Amino acid sequence: MGQIRKINGVYYIEFHARGLLYSQVAGTHLEDAQKLLLQVEEKIAGGEALTITRHIDLPDFFERFMAETKAQYFNGLKSVERFSSTIDHFSGFLDTDFPQVRQLAQLTPVLIESYKVYLVKTQKVKVVNLTILLIRDILEFGIKLGFLNDNPALHVRLLPWPKTPQRKTTARYNKARQLLAQGVGLGKLSQLLNLPDISRAVYFAHLIPLTREDAYN
Repeated sequence: MGQIRKINGVYYIEFHARGLLYSQVAGTHLEDAQKLLLQVEEKIAGGEALTITRHIDLPDFFERFMAETKAQYFNGLKSVERFSSTIDHFSGFLDTDFPQVRQLAQLTPVLIESYKVYLVKTQKVKVVNLTILLIRDILEFGIKLGFLNDNPALHVRLLPWPKTPQRKTTARYNKARQLLAQGVGLGKLSQLLNLPDISRAVYFAHLIPLTREDAYN
């Protein structure tokens, strides 16, 4: 049985078919959403699940990500705020420069690269890299839900990091090196190392591989 959700004045229907979660925009009227959900459920009951297009709109995806993030970081308000502000900033960029991009599957490496170029104009290197790394974490959630097969942000190279003083080798530093070599993202890293703010993980960001392939080769 599916359900109807309302996000920013727009109704979405969500349902499961073939063991997968589906989400579809249904307009601004509840009655239309109810009719659409009924039609979809009739298709599924009639064995027509393969004819249903699977996608998720960005507002719906971002809301789902934030709901899970708030549950995971229940004692890390600063990290939740960083994810939220990153989504707001990225969404504003899309609205202005790519208004036609409305679905998660429309995000490409070229688009994320354009966002990086946009950031470079106003932000310091560390902020640019942190933002791209947070976008990576956010889009990994799309893979987890099954709406993406690949993370487009993984194909965008970080800027060269500013030189920093030599760091002492500590147990936490070595643990970070091990986790990052396994492809663990900033969010998971900050949880495993019990960091008070996800941005503190940037301290170890020089160790982060540029792509998933780098992590496993």
